[in-house]
Amino acid sequence: RGAFVISRASHTVYRSLQDGNLGHDPDLEQLALADPLIDDPDPVKWQVIGATNRWRLFDGKPSARATAAEAITVELAPGVAIAGVAGFEISAAKVRVTMTNGGAEIYAREIAMQDETVVGDWSSYLFEPITELSEFVLTDLPPYAHAVLKIEALRPGGTVSIGQLVCGPLWPVGRTAIKGSGFQGVDFSYVAQDEFGDLTTVRRAATRLSSFEVWVENARLLGLDARLRTLRGGTAAVWIGDDDPRKAAMNYGFYRGYRSAYQTDAWSLLQIDVQGIV
Repeated sequence: RGAFVISRASHTVYRSLQDGNLGHDPDLEQLALADPLIDDPDPVKWQVIGATNRWRLFDGKPSARATAAEAITVELAPGVAIAGVAGFEISAAKVRVTMTNGGAEIYAREIAMQDETVVGDWSSYLFEPITELSEFVLTDLPPYAHAVLKIEALRPGGTVSIGQLVCGPLWPVGRTAIKGSGFQGVDFSYVAQDEFGDLTTVRRAATRLSSFEVWVENARLLGLDARLRTLRGGTAAVWIGDDDPRKAAMNYGFYRGYRSAYQTDAWSLLQIDVQGIV
């Protein structure tokens, strides 16, 4: 009881809830507990802790970060052409992205993960704390089907962490309207007050609820509706209103809804609400 194990099949860390917990596959137990056709699944023998450190980069949970000393380096061979790569909940001095095809370098970008907009004079340069950028997105990767994508998050002499890496094709939705993206904070923490007025605070994760407004040609509305419906059911995607991370105009999450208001004979204004995943 209390011992930790790792499933090599699912790259998941489990904790045993019983003594003598031998011969019980934790992955099979999770499948049984999730199967609605099984009326009385086996008693819970395992607690899911989360993905292993290596696989937290791709577990769909940005708040669960992979950590390492000085550098995290990942090489991916998607096997298909991709055009974009993004990272979320990053703590690093810089991120370097390179792409090779047949051993030859065909793409290279380096991103400084510091927000220097708060530095406006010598006083702020000397005394303002360093503000880190926690996300990035690149949308200009060359479309090679057999390329290898290398992502490096670096902080010499320090600790690096990454919550999520995402890569894939790009879907152009439309032309962003003027001031066409907004967001609000969503906090899953809560404060409980008892009959004596004492407060109990439970601090939990927070995320963004983004609202994107884009102009779409009316002739594309039906096809766009069909494509958006493929992302129903909480399917995660990277939504990009602006690729400058300082504007908080991108989000890794699922759409909560979208609606169109016809403005002209040729164009419609489409609003898409996206909730970030924690």
